[in-house]
Amino acid sequence: MKLNQKVAIVTGAACGLGKEIARAFAKEGACVMLMDRSAAELEKTGDAISRTGGKIMIYAGDVGCENDVAEMVEQARKHFGPVDILVNNAGIIGPADFMKDADTKIWKKTIDINLNGAYFCCHAVIPDMAAKKSGKIINITSGLGERPFPRFSAYGVSKAGLIQLTRSLSAELKEFNIQVNAINPGVMDTAMQGEIRGIDISSMGQEVYDRFHGLYDNNELQDPADLAPLAVFLASGDADHLTGHNRRPDAYKELGWEG
Repeated sequence: MKLNQKVAIVTGAACGLGKEIARAFAKEGACVMLMDRSAAELEKTGDAISRTGGKIMIYAGDVGCENDVAEMVEQARKHFGPVDILVNNAGIIGPADFMKDADTKIWKKTIDINLNGAYFCCHAVIPDMAAKKSGKIINITSGLGERPFPRFSAYGVSKAGLIQLTRSLSAELKEFNIQVNAINPGVMDTAMQGEIRGIDISSMGQEVYDRFHGLYDNNELQDPADLAPLAVFLASGDADHLTGHNRRPDAYKELGWEG
């Protein structure tokens, strides 16, 4: 098992990519703390993984709340031991509107969850990793963090920040043998995509509306389960030579991931 007895935290783990990563980690022998705001869905996911023999804990909380993160990490530490692996997957799409019209409270919440939440989690687990001179941090980013996309600027700004956080932390933590990498997964078949398709055309605009609905109608959305093995690779000793990368899944095949 590639992650035998490693202690891992996965945020946004109730469904979608987070759920699949947590499941894959547990299958590879990791002890996994699952965090999500959706308590009901989180419990279902936790029960399903437990039934397969996975060693898991669940914590219903908001990564955008520093106190929730601190309590979650402390529970993982007390139950499993020092944290070895962190996957910052939690995210929301935020306001689907031009910046001048966007709800400022929703804009702030988007930054709090997508970017500050990742910072809170990193800040909480780095001491464990630094003390052990070993650790893996994996951030889930987006192509919208690298190019303009009208009406989704809050999401894009938060992901741009997460990309830079990946690069900065990678440089800061090299001396502690902590690898920090990011996955730009592309457009996946997740609840977030369903939420986007449910946004009124008057908010999204015809072009954006047609684009997201076209991806769904043409079966071009990626299965999150297909990306979970990449997270296992980046969390394992197989990726000890990699840090500071933000790549699409196929690009990681050039760096040793067999896919």
